[in-house]
Amino acid sequence: MSIQSSHKADLDTIHPIQIKEITISNDNVRGVTEAVKDLDELAASIKKHGLLQPVVLLGEFGNPPYQLISGQRRFLAHKQILQVKYINAVFAGNLSKTEAIVRSLVENVQRLELDYQDTSEAVTFLYEKFNKDERKVVAETGLSLQKVREYIMIEAKATPKIKDRLKKKQISPVDVKRAIRAAQDNLQKAEELIELIIKLKPDPHQRRRIAIYGQANKSASALNILEAAMKPHIEQNIIVSLPPHIRAALVKATAKMLMEPDELMAKVLADWLRAQGYVS
Repeated sequence: MSIQSSHKADLDTIHPIQIKEITISNDNVRGVTEAVKDLDELAASIKKHGLLQPVVLLGEFGNPPYQLISGQRRFLAHKQILQVKYINAVFAGNLSKTEAIVRSLVENVQRLELDYQDTSEAVTFLYEKFNKDERKVVAETGLSLQKVREYIMIEAKATPKIKDRLKKKQISPVDVKRAIRAAQDNLQKAEELIELIIKLKPDPHQRRRIAIYGQANKSASALNILEAAMKPHIEQNIIVSLPPHIRAALVKATAKMLMEPDELMAKVLADWLRAQGYVS
């Protein structure tokens, strides 16, 4: 069941609100740095076509000052570039912190892609508020279960340095997950792997092998892992026909373990062969 505020919302009536009466709520999930990106283009579009979607404010009309929870970029375009006195707004009522974060997150993930850290922090906050119920976060935000787990894992395990690399888009979330798995939660080694990936730029096949080799060789250094992953490999694709219940189990396992299906299948096969003595 979705969260609904017990306080009166007025999302159908649009009100012209003075810019000076509005501040950005701390519960708006988009960081200011990300919000100002390409603001000139947004302002030009608003100037030409008008504001097609009003911003969303906490509280009720007639009780300023107001806090903005959705539409930060539209608000900043009006305030900083268009320099107008009014902006059209609707009111969401007196939401709790959790309700405000849900509303802000849902709107923002449907618009310009959020800064990864902003999203992971918001998702993790909701996860904690919902008693660590991942499916409740999925129901409230519309994000996939795999995405929710990815955000929670990276927020919990990635170091500030790794998060900074993510924020600057120097590394992908998938590669961060691979580095953390390859390092077996040795975060210093994970940082070193991230730096090597950025520097050496392994291809997609080599990047997939990073996690596989690292998990199989706990004592290997970050450089050893990268060198092994980037060695020439003869790869052969094997097509396996799986019964429906095994396919369903594979889908669950890949979502839970945050792994690609081919990575998980390779790990399972390697572990079985090693356990049977076929691999030393």
